[in-house]
Amino acid sequence: MERLRGNLLLKEFAEWLYENEYYDIEEVEELLCETWDGAYPSSLLGEDLLLNIGDFLDYMAEFAVEKVYGEKCWNMANARFRTVPNPSYEDYSSVYVLEMNTRSVLAVGCDRKTWHYNPEAIEEDLKDLVNHLEESKRLLAVRVVADS
Repeated sequence: MERLRGNLLLKEFAEWLYENEYYDIEEVEELLCETWDGAYPSSLLGEDLLLNIGDFLDYMAEFAVEKVYGEKCWNMANARFRTVPNPSYEDYSSVYVLEMNTRSVLAVGCDRKTWHYNPEAIEEDLKDLVNHLEESKRLLAVRVVADS
């Protein structure tokens, strides 16, 4: 992951992906250090391209939620947050972050084609997700108070 030296958020995401055992080091480097050779790196393709794209988008959103809200939200039966990846081969792909208690959409991100996705675009999308989630803290606070 030395190749990500200058991209702090991308490096943090790379370490998170590896620590959570979503990908090994070589896969992380292929995903985050090189321009993809299609809608998803061909050497990492599984049986379902849309599932591969969706998983990656989901991991981006999960990482952003953990970074902003500082908690593992997916491992509990009563999870507060859900991510909904919307992968596409031909059209734009996106991911939605939902807060289930207030039924709020907190962030919509990665609204682009993953075709030839590159490190700069991935980092930009991560920054957008983190920024949207930071802004959502006020929305959540107001909704929680209003529902009380």
